[in-house]
Amino acid sequence: MTELDNDVTADMPDLIPEEEIRICFFCIGEDLYAIPVEMLTEIILLQKIFPVPTTPPHVLGVINLRGNIVPIVDIRPALALPAQGTPGQIAIVKHSSLNLGIVVDNVYEVVGVPESSILALDSGAESQDGRNGSRFLKGSIQWKAGVAMLLDVTQIFEEIKLQ
Repeated sequence: MTELDNDVTADMPDLIPEEEIRICFFCIGEDLYAIPVEMLTEIILLQKIFPVPTTPPHVLGVINLRGNIVPIVDIRPALALPAQGTPGQIAIVKHSSLNLGIVVDNVYEVVGVPESSILALDSGAESQDGRNGSRFLKGSIQWKAGVAMLLDVTQIFEEIKLQ
């Protein structure tokens, strides 16, 4: 038997592909936000929202989505953003067994980003009115010419107490 002196794989570096996360980028007001696609069920156009009496102001009401009742919320107050007119779309997100619609102004795209591109936030950041809106954010992601804030959907669900 002849021994192979030239092992082709010996010269190749061990490349381990970096974990990639699929992210949906959207805006609320002038700010850019993102959520992991695994938490996103779908994006729908704005439709008639039926108000529900005695709900908190951030709960805009409910919609009938193919026979399922889905609460619709405005997370602007939680993020210390000013109120705005009519939103453009609704992002349906899933947490545990509950679907929730979050109003957004515009959805841009879904892309894969390396996990290492998500940067941690300074935990002590507070808004001008003293509210700590960063508790709803997991980190920041460089996207095209700007920076998007990665929403912590679990924290948002806990804050609005719909579960």
